[in-house]
Amino acid sequence: MSLAQQRKAEKVLDKVTKVEKGTWILPSISDETKTHTVQLKGDEFECDCLGFIHTLNCYHIMAVQMLGKKEEEREVKFMTSEESLMEEQVKTMPIDFEEYNPENITVWDTYRPIKNEYEEVQRAIMEADFPYLIESEKGQGKTLLVHTLCKRNKIALITQPLGSGTTERDLIGSKEINRDGTVFNLGLLPRAIEVANNYKHALLYGDEGNAQDHEMQKYWNSICDGRRYVYANGKKYQLNEGCKLAIVWTINPVTYAGVNSMTEDLRSRFTGDVWAYPTKEELKQIIKWDDLSEETIIDPLLQLVQDVYALRVKGEVEYALSIRDIVQFVKYIQSNDSLEQTIRHVILIKYSDITERELVRIRCNDTFGVNV
Repeated sequence: MSLAQQRKAEKVLDKVTKVEKGTWILPSISDETKTHTVQLKGDEFECDCLGFIHTLNCYHIMAVQMLGKKEEEREVKFMTSEESLMEEQVKTMPIDFEEYNPENITVWDTYRPIKNEYEEVQRAIMEADFPYLIESEKGQGKTLLVHTLCKRNKIALITQPLGSGTTERDLIGSKEINRDGTVFNLGLLPRAIEVANNYKHALLYGDEGNAQDHEMQKYWNSICDGRRYVYANGKKYQLNEGCKLAIVWTINPVTYAGVNSMTEDLRSRFTGDVWAYPTKEELKQIIKWDDLSEETIIDPLLQLVQDVYALRVKGEVEYALSIRDIVQFVKYIQSNDSLEQTIRHVILIKYSDITERELVRIRCNDTFGVNV
C-alpha cells in the first residue's frame, strides 16, 4: 500500500458503514455521490470497484481493515451489545430442574439472628424487586441465612462458587461436545432465569461476588436491573411475566486480601446492608454454649474475639475471628478437655503469618491465663 493510498483510506475511515456481517459500504473520494461495497469472502476481501483483489490495490479495503484493527484494539473481553451476542445457535443442553428443587436444599445448622437481618433479607428475597447486597466479615452466617430462607419459603436456589477464576463460560455458558454432537451448556446467569421461569420464584446467590474480576462483574448488569435478561447462544433469556428472580450477593470487606471492589455501575443496582461486627453481648446470645464455664471459657473467649478484631482494624493482623471460629472452639473443647490444644488447633491455625500468629498467641495466653 502506497502512502497516498493509505491517506485515502484514513480519509474515509470514519465514513465506513457496516451493513451486515462481512459487508461494509463506504464513499468514493473521487466522487462523493458514489459508494463502494466491500465484502469478506473467505480470507480475502472483494470490492465492487476492482473485483476480487488484494488490499495493496484498493484503499476501500484498506479502510475496512484499518477499522477492523481499531475495533480489535478497543474490543472488551465481555460482550455488551445485543448484536455481538447474537451468534449462531447450537442445541442447548437441557436443564435438570430437579437439581434446584427447594426440597433438596441443605441447611446444615440453625441460623440465630443477631439483629433484624433475618427479616430484612427475607423481605428482599420475597419481593425480589432489587438485588440485595450483604457486606460483612466472613463466618457471620450469610450463606446459612440464604439457604435457610430458601428452604423455609420453598424458593429454588441457584449458586456456584465465584472468584478471580470466574470466566464468561461460567456466567454465560459454552459449547461442549458430547455423544450427541455440539451442545451449549448454559452458564449461571441464563440458567438462573430458566429456573426462575420454571419454579416461578428463584434466588440467584453470588457468594463473595466481588472476588470476580471487574470484567466478569459487567456480565451481571443486565440481569440485575429492569431488563432482567441475558444473551447466550444467540438467544435472549428473559424473566417471564409473573415470575420472580431474587438476587443476593454476599461480600467480604475490600480490605481482605485477594478481594476486588464491586464496580460502581453494578453496586448502584443493589440495595442491601453492611453487617457490623457482633458485640460480646450479641455473640453470647447466639452461641450454644452448653455447660461451658462462663468464667474460664466463655468470657475470656469473647474478650479474645473482640481484641483480635481490634488488631485487625488497626492492620496488625489480617484475620478476624468469626462466629464460625467460636462454634468450632466450643465443639472442639467439648470433645477435648485441653484448653491449650483447643487454642492451638482452632485459633492459632488460622494465622499463616508467623508474626501475626505470635501476636495472637500472646493474647491467648494473657486472656485465658495459659501457656500455649
